[in-house]
Amino acid sequence: MYNEIFSRNIGIFSKEEQDKLRQSTIAIAGVGGVGGLLAERLVRMGIGNIKIADPGVFKKSDFNRQFGSSLVSEGNNKATVIYQQLKDINPEARIEFTDRGIWSEKDARLFASNSNLVIDEMDFGLFRQSIWLQRAARQKNIHYLFAYAIGFGAMVVVFGPSGLTLEEYDNLLPDADLNKVDELNIPLEKILPVFPSYGPSQSSEEYKQIIDREKPGPTTSVGVGLTSILAANEAINIILKKREIITAPRYIYLDLMDRRFLVGDTQ
Repeated sequence: MYNEIFSRNIGIFSKEEQDKLRQSTIAIAGVGGVGGLLAERLVRMGIGNIKIADPGVFKKSDFNRQFGSSLVSEGNNKATVIYQQLKDINPEARIEFTDRGIWSEKDARLFASNSNLVIDEMDFGLFRQSIWLQRAARQKNIHYLFAYAIGFGAMVVVFGPSGLTLEEYDNLLPDADLNKVDELNIPLEKILPVFPSYGPSQSSEEYKQIIDREKPGPTTSVGVGLTSILAANEAINIILKKREIITAPRYIYLDLMDRRFLVGDTQ
């Protein structure tokens, strides 16, 4: 069944490359907005093994952008719903899912184990969990990436197994107390180095609330969809190495409404 499902990929991928995707494992922490669509994109690309984790449940405020969210799934765990969606696309795929989430360094190490790539799509502001996850990926000698969606735009940052760490990227001291993560001063340009021209004014109260993590950044189904595609593209490139892998402190940013595409550098 696998060869029939992914026969249209051949010509873009060689048979050997498609086999490599089939044998690869990608772990995605968070399958709400970007993460759910990303998992769907990857399973449709032929990734044979996917691990997903999310403790959240679908709410009506998710309906504007999140794959799997609807009146039917409202109140249900996101990872459980996405698991079934993925199995319906490729029944042969090996999908591991948990509704626990990442709550400790041990969780992060277990989630990253036996994976070829770790993708962080947890809620904005969960810096401690993200640092645990990037550390785990580094210990496993694999790449880690995170992706943000805002408005009609997308940003992806990839961390190599031997390059810049997430702590270094966020300008955190080596001995920073991760238990006091809310007190850590992470520079705005690290979180969101490019802000859309059509978004809230940087002098507005709404903008300040977003930066202070008092409210989520505004986004749309276009932005979330674009981010999932951009992240999927980078994931496939990490596995197949078809092009240069752009790693931190560089980032990739794309906004369809502003019609901007750039590879930037936060240093």
